[in-house]
Amino acid sequence: MMKKRWICFLLTFLLALPLCGQPAKNAVWIIGDGMGPGVMGMFMQGVQLAGLSQYPDKTSTLEKFIKASQTGLYFSHTHDSVVSDSACAATQMAGGVKSTPGAVGVDAQGKNITSLLEEAIKAGKSVGVITDSYVADATPAGFLAHTTNRADKYSIARQIVYGQAQVILGGGIKYFSQHSNENLLEEAKKQGWQVVENLQDMQKVNKGRLLGLFADEAMPFYGEKEEHANVPTLKEMTQKAIDLLSQNEKGFVLIVEAGKIDWALHDNELGPTLWEMINLDETLAYVWDFAQKKKDTLLYLNADHETGVPAFHYYNVYGKQFSDKTAQGEKLYSGNMDYVGYQYYNKLFKHKKMLYFMYPKFRKLPKEEQTTEKLQQMTQEILGEKMELDLGTWVPPYEALIRKVNQAYGLVWATPNHSGGMLLGVAYGPHAQQFGGVYHNTDLKDKFKKALGL
Repeated sequence: MMKKRWICFLLTFLLALPLCGQPAKNAVWIIGDGMGPGVMGMFMQGVQLAGLSQYPDKTSTLEKFIKASQTGLYFSHTHDSVVSDSACAATQMAGGVKSTPGAVGVDAQGKNITSLLEEAIKAGKSVGVITDSYVADATPAGFLAHTTNRADKYSIARQIVYGQAQVILGGGIKYFSQHSNENLLEEAKKQGWQVVENLQDMQKVNKGRLLGLFADEAMPFYGEKEEHANVPTLKEMTQKAIDLLSQNEKGFVLIVEAGKIDWALHDNELGPTLWEMINLDETLAYVWDFAQKKKDTLLYLNADHETGVPAFHYYNVYGKQFSDKTAQGEKLYSGNMDYVGYQYYNKLFKHKKMLYFMYPKFRKLPKEEQTTEKLQQMTQEILGEKMELDLGTWVPPYEALIRKVNQAYGLVWATPNHSGGMLLGVAYGPHAQQFGGVYHNTDLKDKFKKALGL
């Protein structure tokens, strides 16, 4: 009996070791905005099936990371709604309390929360926030600022400048240089910020505080990066941030947002979404390698909410759409159904740029040039291959064009908006076990605090 008790005690002790061992010195939190489990799965499957040159072993870093890490499921509902927006989701994750959509850094009653980053600063750690959107946008703001309205971007920019973060990188120059903030960048320099606006100047900074603003508003989509050689990628910004933050012997906390995933999903364009996932995947590879070497860094990957909810489905894109049923309600099938072959992933990865930006260019053409033939041609150039969209003589509005394209890909979307679906969180490193199971996004702050010993 004593022997059995001793074995039980020993097993309990060994299982508890990761939770009661040394705190993590650092934490990197990667947020894929709008990145629901379905999109994560489609990306991993696409890498397996499309034969991309970036992935000779046909396995994404995301897939390898999930296999090696602790996985959990969590909800993101707000104080009074099932569906959240990015501002509320970031606020809830950063502050550990429920809030309301549109709110930044405040609870449901409008009272300022104390964010994870503010707690880390009090403990002597350095903090940073990176986004490929703009730094006054909802997700960064939820960790850095306090206001009842995410639209108060000029106020958010001022709070960033007068805040205590060490590294802020992303887009959004206009919010630091116009209207009431006309002289804010000069004030930022007085506050000790080194202000840079391109990749070369960013790379020259080797110590101190860094405020990098690389676009007037949001940064370019990843599929267009060849056209913006002087703009850093998400991975390059992350590398620089970790180089600077690592100089603090007490450690750091870094938030990295892959924000353009959400933007592509809102437009129901899966090709650009998958390229934004490559953007996240390359960044994840760098951070995971850092965490594996250092062994003192907690790495957590999740989403703020789900957007779009795309899915392949069996749909005859070449002929009759079979929708007949028997008297008892059984769906009638046909051997001629298109169950979506692997080649569709190859097609999707050719679609790197957004049709959303192409369509206004079409509408600016002289009226006589706005023909279905011209629209077909311009659409094919963006899609990267010939695709018959069966436009006939009708020039469709943008939303109808997107539906035509998705029909040709065998895709269906639940919404152009957010959904309230359950989300996936993946943790690696010290105290990763805390992030398993089922929880709510308001639990994340305490999980990080425990992991970091705050």
